[in-house]
Amino acid sequence: MNLKLIISSLFILGLQLAFCLKTDAQNILVSGKVVDEEKKEALIGVTVLAENNTGTYTDLNGNWKLSLKAGPHQLKFSYIGWNDTSIAILINEETVVPAIILKQKGSTLNEIVVGANRYSRPLAEQTVSMNILHSQELQNKNLQSAAEALDQVPGITVIDGQAGIRGGSGYAFGAGSRVMIVLDDQPLLTADRNDVKWNFISMENIDQIEIVKGASSVQYGSAALNGVVNIHTSFPSDTQETKFNLFITRYDGSIPVNRLTDSAKTPYALGGYFLHKRKIGKSDFVYDAYAHESQSWLQGDFDKRVRGHFKYRYRINDRMQFGVNTTGLFQNTSQFLFWSNDSTGAYQPLQGTTTLVVLKEVYTTVDPYLTFFTKGGAKNSLHLRYYHTNQISTGIWQPVTNLYSGDYFYQKQFSSWILSSGISGNIYFFKDDGLGGLHIGNFGAAFFQLEKNWKHFRIEGGARYELFRIDTITDQSKPVGRLGIQYSLPKKLFLRSSFGQGFRFPSPAERFVTYYIGDIHVYPNPTLLPEEGWSAELGLRKQIEKKNFNGFVDGAFYMMGYKNMMEFTFGQWGKQTDPLIGLGFKSLNVNEARIAGLELETGGKTIVNKVKWNFNAGYTYSYPVDLQADSALRNPSNFIAGFVKGFTNPDSLFKVGLLRYRNRHILKFNSDFEWKKFSFGGTGRFYSRMDNIDFYFNLFIPGIKNYRETHLQGDWVFDLRFAFQTAYGKIALLCNNLLNADYAIRIGKPDAPRNFTLQYSFNF
Repeated sequence: MNLKLIISSLFILGLQLAFCLKTDAQNILVSGKVVDEEKKEALIGVTVLAENNTGTYTDLNGNWKLSLKAGPHQLKFSYIGWNDTSIAILINEETVVPAIILKQKGSTLNEIVVGANRYSRPLAEQTVSMNILHSQELQNKNLQSAAEALDQVPGITVIDGQAGIRGGSGYAFGAGSRVMIVLDDQPLLTADRNDVKWNFISMENIDQIEIVKGASSVQYGSAALNGVVNIHTSFPSDTQETKFNLFITRYDGSIPVNRLTDSAKTPYALGGYFLHKRKIGKSDFVYDAYAHESQSWLQGDFDKRVRGHFKYRYRINDRMQFGVNTTGLFQNTSQFLFWSNDSTGAYQPLQGTTTLVVLKEVYTTVDPYLTFFTKGGAKNSLHLRYYHTNQISTGIWQPVTNLYSGDYFYQKQFSSWILSSGISGNIYFFKDDGLGGLHIGNFGAAFFQLEKNWKHFRIEGGARYELFRIDTITDQSKPVGRLGIQYSLPKKLFLRSSFGQGFRFPSPAERFVTYYIGDIHVYPNPTLLPEEGWSAELGLRKQIEKKNFNGFVDGAFYMMGYKNMMEFTFGQWGKQTDPLIGLGFKSLNVNEARIAGLELETGGKTIVNKVKWNFNAGYTYSYPVDLQADSALRNPSNFIAGFVKGFTNPDSLFKVGLLRYRNRHILKFNSDFEWKKFSFGGTGRFYSRMDNIDFYFNLFIPGIKNYRETHLQGDWVFDLRFAFQTAYGKIALLCNNLLNADYAIRIGKPDAPRNFTLQYSFNF
């Protein structure tokens, strides 16, 4: 969704009531409209102020009206994140002022984000750490899924579709998530596995992706224990828009000959999309379609998918609008689990095709919504969803899930206070023999939050309570709360602190899964307990503005604590007579875990001799400890000593107490240059070696031990891209993994070797 349309629609009519217009028989009506300079679309909630604080705000269509006395007047137009504009007018009869055009400021602090509050505010006012990915960056890097996009963000890893922020999650084998994914104000986790179907997200129409780091469970629910990813797709501007994009990727010459077999197919990827956006009267329409086909460098691993997406919105009047979003996806995929070994068999599946997971899946959502403002200025929004998923297995449509959900959100401004509250719930039905057959469940939650600006402070606080049920199992959360404080210091320094609690319920898959992949067995754990957690942060951000340069430096110290943390663990859970003597995966409760770390980020943009340059970089250090494995770390002094020691290369005894499948050090940077019709960019990523994995992996997965011994220093990956804008479209050449690094972020599954992509895009 277009953020500029979100900004004040959440509270615009409430703001309008802040001005009481005094009229008399001699007053004359003055009206007009305010639009954005770049996109030529209406700006909602712009302050229109005349003398003596007489004023109003623009409505959902960018229109404004004032009743003023005859004579000369000075009108000022103000909008957060845009430059102020003033005009002088002389009124002697009813007047329509020509459209006022506002220009957006260049400062990163004025970027508008939803953050942890479910409504738009400037980045400078956020009390938690955040990162933003813009649509242009997604297209420049030819990112084909939201999972690939998140992997560009400092402090985040995505392992087999499981997102982890600052070491908050490890490897979960596609079950459960501590990061909530929200697409156009709707949660996107499935009912059976509580995971994210990344290919379902319409990348071609994304306006902005926001990543909130830290517990956000009050506003978004138990799955937001580790953070929130807010994805907004865009609506049309006043100008009709159509886009085409095509790409093809090849891996020629980058795969060592000894890793290929005679039957191996040449790896490739190709795809494209079509997008059309337009306004017709009071209606907004968006249509897009996407197709993708790839043959992976991993033998037997392939992906074929098609997706369609439709958005519609109707503006009934200045105070009410309704719409519907719908998406459908069909995909046929084969997923590679483990290699045969780390050398000649690195690209061949363990035990041959028996350990490939082949799936044919269909996903569909229908999301109607209604937003309206009362005469008293309160915002009310209602979102409904039907989410259907199924798989085609030997001609039978199963597993199948049906999820019905609803969310009501209320917000009102009282003087300098903002109240947000809401209720949400769902009911779901699914049948999956791998999860024990038929299950029925439901969920309900309520929350509230209060916010206040006071002098140089911004204070936020709230609480949430949830109830879960599946079959006859009822889980009841403890009330969770959050508190955030932001303080504006002189010289554009912003100090923030936050504390948030969370309470995550086990997904049905974590509790009931019974699944064989070759000889590897995934075992159920119906006694799995909910996990409790908290996240705290102290951060400082410095905005730098000098002539043509605009940038920032940001630092944060964070700490997370978990009780009954759920970890996917490889071990001997079955009988001696089972395949692999009962070895397999199972979700277990870690009695207590603690994660501390720090994150440093910087970024900026400038113009030097007509060359535009923007860059960003981030380093994250994480110290994730299992207090059950090493109880001595419960002592604060021992924990602090270990935190400091972790910056260096500690011994094996130190690593025994760490949580599994985490990288202590992650460094990411990106840089782009643009000159006339040419653009050039590069990306670098560093992942330190995972210090701790399941012990049994070294014994029963060939090559794991040798690979880890030869990758002690971690892995660097570099990408380059070049593009040229012609009158007939944009042509780009991308090279990913430039140095052809041999690396595996998820142990036992090699990542892509060097590959080249040719991309063509055309907008009209």
